[in-house]
Amino acid sequence: MNRWQAFLARWPIPPLLAASALCLTGHAAAANLMVAPADIILESTSPYYQPAVAVVPAGTPIRWLNLTGSPHSVRHDGCATEESCAFESIAAPPDSSILIAPLAPGRYRYHCELHPVMRGTVVVIDQTAQAEGNMAASEASR
Repeated sequence: MNRWQAFLARWPIPPLLAASALCLTGHAAAANLMVAPADIILESTSPYYQPAVAVVPAGTPIRWLNLTGSPHSVRHDGCATEESCAFESIAAPPDSSILIAPLAPGRYRYHCELHPVMRGTVVVIDQTAQAEGNMAASEASR
């Protein structure tokens, strides 16, 4: 019997637990695959957000990258009205980012709370509904 076999004969549980942990970790990692975020770049000059109107597929997180020399925030315009507040961030310092969870399909106008002249729009589209609509339109044209 070699050393490895002798070790396993005396300690069968730890290798089994280690193998189980690796399998669980692999399944958990596969189950939690992250979708790459849609990036919006903050700029120091107009239009301030690049793109000014960002079209994002449903289920995609959104990230604002602050490449300017000053802090910025993003606040959904609905936070200041009777609408629901879809997202609101704290000020992000230069060379950092703001990441929000995926939004429901719709149109979201937003601004920087520190610099209200900075305004942008996120349009979240439901690709499944759009694809079904395209299929129905192509079938109707036959």
